[in-house]
Amino acid sequence: MKKILFVTAFLFIAVLNLNAQSYYNFTLQNLENDDVTLDELIAKGPVLISFWATWCSPCKEEMKKLQPIFEKYKDQGFTYLAVNQDNQKSIAKVKSYINANKYTFPVVLDTDKKIFEAYGGIGMPYSILIDMNKNIAAKHLGYVTGDDKKIEKEIQEVLMAGSNYKGDK
Repeated sequence: MKKILFVTAFLFIAVLNLNAQSYYNFTLQNLENDDVTLDELIAKGPVLISFWATWCSPCKEEMKKLQPIFEKYKDQGFTYLAVNQDNQKSIAKVKSYINANKYTFPVVLDTDKKIFEAYGGIGMPYSILIDMNKNIAAKHLGYVTGDDKKIEKEIQEVLMAGSNYKGDK
């Protein structure tokens, strides 16, 4: 039994690592129907793309923990981009949920799930940290209490590397 679990876990990690290995630019509409383009965000600094839905409890918990991290690092160019996966029928819930929680990070809509699929999404929440060189610096599938500390450390590392990168120009 342990062997089966080990093989299953290994294959799951291998699949996760095969997916989302390369940068994919996109433009999606935000909640005000304005276009948001990943390339434009990356030009300012690293971006944590987080795929979520209103029906996903771990997604909501992650967002609550990442709001203060976004506020802490946004002036250094960091963007936390919440990419919603709700369908057209439940889109109305998205804006009211964001407003009710007073979230200030950008939220875009991926109702056809093309961006989620392009980045190899297989479950939610699914987050990808992209550095200023358009490299995938980190990936996270799911959320448990304490993951926000690991994510913040990764953001700090990417920001430090980015400040070194900017200095080389």
